[in-house]
Amino acid sequence: MKRVISFFYTIYLFVGATIYVFVYGGIVLMIGGLLRLFSKNLSKKFVVKQIETFGRMAFKLLGIKVYKFGEISKTDNNFLIVSNHQSALDIPLVIGYVTPAAFIAKKELAKVPGINWYLKYLNSVLIDRGNIRQTAAALKEVVKRLRRGVHFIIFPEGTRSEDGKVLSFKPRSLELAFKYKVKVLPVSIWGLHRVWKKKRFLIERHPVYIKIHDFIDPKDFNSEEELRIHVENVIKEGVEFLERRHYSEES
Repeated sequence: MKRVISFFYTIYLFVGATIYVFVYGGIVLMIGGLLRLFSKNLSKKFVVKQIETFGRMAFKLLGIKVYKFGEISKTDNNFLIVSNHQSALDIPLVIGYVTPAAFIAKKELAKVPGINWYLKYLNSVLIDRGNIRQTAAALKEVVKRLRRGVHFIIFPEGTRSEDGKVLSFKPRSLELAFKYKVKVLPVSIWGLHRVWKKKRFLIERHPVYIKIHDFIDPKDFNSEEELRIHVENVIKEGVEFLERRHYSEES
């Protein structure tokens, strides 16, 4: 019976996401296009705000309770959001409950109607992973956008965690932050690995927890490795805190 409920729950998610992206999303972009005739800045603010709203609505429509701890400290500087990776739903969670941010994504997403529109509005950079020269050029573009105040999000583990534990960060995964002295905003996520398990199609209802940490300044570290290990430990401690919080509320 539980699998049957999960099946219809999953279908509900995909149908709802499709309707949003192609119907509501189309309306949002049409309004954004009209606003662009008067002000590019106003147009972008409107569309990005709607993307943030979608991030939150994705969980409300699924009936998934999100527990949020912490807020972003006020800053005039650009920053890099660094989060652990548990599910494809990490992206709407971060966009909705932290802040809309750009992604370093695969170039194939440029061919997906709807998704490519939002990537563009968020100032994301697309990479051809098999093309070393193009990847290098794309990373230079990321640096340019970071300097213009665009926030990016990365998942340094490189893959989803099956049990919710934080995996080791990939070597040099925080090279951009360290080399260009871009502040890091660590974010810890727990619970999404149970909502949408790795290598599983079905989605299940489960509470989700997210913790926003304080900014970390790369200037305080002597190497990328030292910075990376520190950020990894901060996120690990956050995940452990969120897991304990969940079980204390269950008991």
